[in-house]
Amino acid sequence: MRKNVNSHSVRLFSDRRWKTPFFISFLVSITLFTATIFGLYSSPNNQDHIQSFPDSENSEGYFVESDLEKESFQSIQESPLEPPRLAYLISGTKGDSQRLMRTLRAVYHPRNQYILHMDLEAPPRERLNLTNSVKSDPTFSRVENVRVMAQSNLVTYKGPTMIACTLQAIAILLKESLNWDWFINLSASDYPLVTQDDLLYALSNVSRNINFIEHTPIHGWKLSQRVKPIIVDPGLYLSKKSDIYWTTQRRSIPTSFKLFTGSAWVMLTRSFVEYCIWGWDNLPRTILMYYTNFVSSPEGYFHTVICNTEHFRHTAVNHDLHYIAWDTPPKQHPRLLTMKDFAKMTNSSSPFARKFPKDDPVLDKIDRELLGRNDRFAPGAWCVGSTAGSADPCSVRGDDSVFRPGPGAERLKELVKTLLSEDFRSKQCSSSQG
Repeated sequence: MRKNVNSHSVRLFSDRRWKTPFFISFLVSITLFTATIFGLYSSPNNQDHIQSFPDSENSEGYFVESDLEKESFQSIQESPLEPPRLAYLISGTKGDSQRLMRTLRAVYHPRNQYILHMDLEAPPRERLNLTNSVKSDPTFSRVENVRVMAQSNLVTYKGPTMIACTLQAIAILLKESLNWDWFINLSASDYPLVTQDDLLYALSNVSRNINFIEHTPIHGWKLSQRVKPIIVDPGLYLSKKSDIYWTTQRRSIPTSFKLFTGSAWVMLTRSFVEYCIWGWDNLPRTILMYYTNFVSSPEGYFHTVICNTEHFRHTAVNHDLHYIAWDTPPKQHPRLLTMKDFAKMTNSSSPFARKFPKDDPVLDKIDRELLGRNDRFAPGAWCVGSTAGSADPCSVRGDDSVFRPGPGAERLKELVKTLLSEDFRSKQCSSSQG
């Protein structure tokens, strides 16, 4: 079977041969998801915790699920008491270690949390170099808010392995830090168009229950080409990356929940991703298992969960906060951004853009004209060191709750104002979207 994987990146299984990899992938994926959800929430000291329950005569109606639900949804109603904090996942593959570090430094702020992941296709030496680069940075060492995932997962973009990796990173961030409000996923080919001071300032007066996730219901031809096919992700059981397999079997359209699709790049609230991890009413796990054999599951999992949950569907704002350029008609992947896209990127008011070629000159232009970044970080009010003799002002850290917003903050505030308008919000999770 391994021989066939190497010689054919995509092929159809016969009726008799699809079953073995299908069930293997199913069992492995369930094990992976279970470890992600439960294993990463174990005590840091691996100590058992004893939960005392009320006496049986007073315990009627006591369920741990209801407590989890109440705790999470209470946090939704809380008003912002202090400036926000963000949690980033930045992911890459073979040859991306330097791009990962560049994106990390461009979005770095001591208030935030960061987790980096290089997939298993990257050689061990490159992953080690990335870890050493993080460890050797004096700011990262002092603040201790940057982590490199020790476990490297094989990630197939079209398959569920990307969702599994994302949920694992979220679980680590939830376990390691209690202080963040939104989760943002980026790749090594993403880059910011505003400083973190701009972004945090613009979000300071935004309700912490707003999820930015581009979404639309699945209609028409997508039902046949996206919903009904059953795929197998080799990343679940092989050690080398290859494309997904298509089986000859077809599935019916689910009736217990509606399917949504959209951008794989999101900014999600802590309360919502906690719900996806804990899943006290089992809906997130049901949908997760459904997407195990679904093509392009990163473009559907979070979207389907949020739009089928009454508590969260009204919090979904239909935008991914990215500037992305597509060919006409659109191809499978977006067009690479270059210098000729700079004006459109800036005028979009989006805080992020993708995909950029490696070390393209437009990144230097963004650093110079939008971020004010020279070598390490995009400076903010927290950088209080001297700039004499080309010194790094961020080598001395000041109050990270003080921001120095620039033109990017004003552009972003206008975008957020539009996104939170009643006309725009009325279209969230709507079945009438095209």
